[in-house]
Amino acid sequence: MMRKLHVTLLLCGTLLCTATPNGWAQAANSTTSSQKFKIIYINPRSKDAGPQAMSLIRRQAAGAQTIALWKYSQLAYDGKTYTGMMVGRSPFANGHRITTIPTFIVPVIITMRDTGEVFDPTTPDACTPNGDSVDNVVVQSPLFLPVDFIMNGVDIGSAQYLDAFQRANFWTKVQGTPYHTVFSTSPTVLGGINVSVAISAGLTMAGLCRDAAIIDQIDWDNFVQTNLIPSLASMGVGPANFPQIVFDSVALYLNHDPNQCCALGYHNAFLNGGVFQTYSVNMYDTSGDFGGDTSVMSHEIAEWMDDPNTGNPVPIWGGEGQVTVPNCQNNLEVGDPLSPGFSTATNPFSILASNGVTYTLQELAFYGWFLGPSLGAGGGFSDNGTFHGHAKEPCPPGGTN
Repeated sequence: MMRKLHVTLLLCGTLLCTATPNGWAQAANSTTSSQKFKIIYINPRSKDAGPQAMSLIRRQAAGAQTIALWKYSQLAYDGKTYTGMMVGRSPFANGHRITTIPTFIVPVIITMRDTGEVFDPTTPDACTPNGDSVDNVVVQSPLFLPVDFIMNGVDIGSAQYLDAFQRANFWTKVQGTPYHTVFSTSPTVLGGINVSVAISAGLTMAGLCRDAAIIDQIDWDNFVQTNLIPSLASMGVGPANFPQIVFDSVALYLNHDPNQCCALGYHNAFLNGGVFQTYSVNMYDTSGDFGGDTSVMSHEIAEWMDDPNTGNPVPIWGGEGQVTVPNCQNNLEVGDPLSPGFSTATNPFSILASNGVTYTLQELAFYGWFLGPSLGAGGGFSDNGTFHGHAKEPCPPGGTN
């Protein structure tokens, strides 16, 4: 369902309205891109909806104030018990059935003040694989339209990718049952939200097919929580649904530093009016500078599903994917151990859809990889055959069994 909304907002956080050297914009515009920029997968930790708020969040979920959530408590391979929460209903309980998470696609039209260039995911883009708009390409992807998935040699059935992943994740518990965690195949797509980015908050740069833009992730995320999502309440966006913000060729730089480039998306959570609110931010790259299509979106949505409060505890792990030696991590972020572009080999899904677009979907790590033992399809520890044992301890150096 398409709803039209015309809102113009200014991304101009604390200290960002002050003048900055014009050389920023000039340097960006004079850049000729001859290679893809490195994609950085960031892992924000919610400042007020993390593990410390778990009891409050569970009460809100039980009262249907939020999206559906369930609690896990698992004795892990290290002999300790870890407790967290995931989206949907428990695969360990009786009464397996379909859980539908109401979702909004929120296309954000970015106008960059350094050049006046507009990055609009709601209008046809000659640089998408079929010339369609980015929001249409996303909605027509296997993130929303079911495909028959084979995972580790097991036919999971026709499902949206993240539903198929979660079924395969807990296959020994849910096979043969109607257990599904799904988005509507026709999510509510809002009309474009206009956001003007101050010169001090972002840069435009040359692309291979079209120009790209980068904006400050810290100030953007503050803007999302304090301005953007609250402004969409009249459209029905709130804690009981999942807004997925979509950009066309707009990436995010880290730590207020344009040289720390670039993240193409992330998921996060906060207390929206005191109630647990989740969301994701996702770029679909048509510039050619980054090469990110729905691979990044599949990474972020999967992590939202299995780590909605951004801090689900697991044994410390590392040495895989983006968590390179000697770094370690201790949350259940299912995309991070298999993030592409790092030393860990990955096996993404590549699916040609009926719209003529080939979609890339990142391989994802199973619950059993973080906690052990495998409950997954084919006895695996990831959804497309890469991991054959749980995470190694200790970390560092980490790695996998």
